[in-house]
Amino acid sequence: MTYLTQGIILKKYHHGDYDRHYLIYTSEFGKVNAIAKGAKKISSKLNSHLDYFRVCDLMLAKGANFERIACAQTSQRFSQLSQNFFKSAAAIYFGEVVDALIKFSVGDKSAFAILTNLLSSLDKSEDRKEGLCLLNKSSYELLKHLGYEPQIKAKNQKQLFTDLNRHILEAGEKEIKSFGFMLNFLA
Repeated sequence: MTYLTQGIILKKYHHGDYDRHYLIYTSEFGKVNAIAKGAKKISSKLNSHLDYFRVCDLMLAKGANFERIACAQTSQRFSQLSQNFFKSAAAIYFGEVVDALIKFSVGDKSAFAILTNLLSSLDKSEDRKEGLCLLNKSSYELLKHLGYEPQIKAKNQKQLFTDLNRHILEAGEKEIKSFGFMLNFLA
């Protein structure tokens, strides 16, 4: 069985000699694991579409352990994210947050909208201060949407970022590996 959906790459891993394994957050089916056969080959048609910081139209085929990516086409690319180190780090951090807080195969169009809105806003942001505000706002929105509305009394954006991360850790019970890296930007 195959199905069509939109998705955003959260993580990608090597899988064998020529294949790649992807963790994708989709608009209708939630978080899914998928394999793209031959994606590491230079001649792969999927390769250019299956990258971070873009919304892709995907055709996925059900598999025993993983979905298989049959087709991918970029529908929205956030080019400034890959050209700015802070914006890239913030997007990767939020991808980890989504991975930590959202279970597999639970479709949530509102969470998908929060993720795409953050990527779009970060892409257009002018500086780190604005980017951090957008990241904090989106983290709070996602926590609230998922029923974890945290009570926070932070005095500045850096403290708010730290407090939100603590709530994400408690809710998701999974460490956000890029948290320390992000703190270095805020020092």
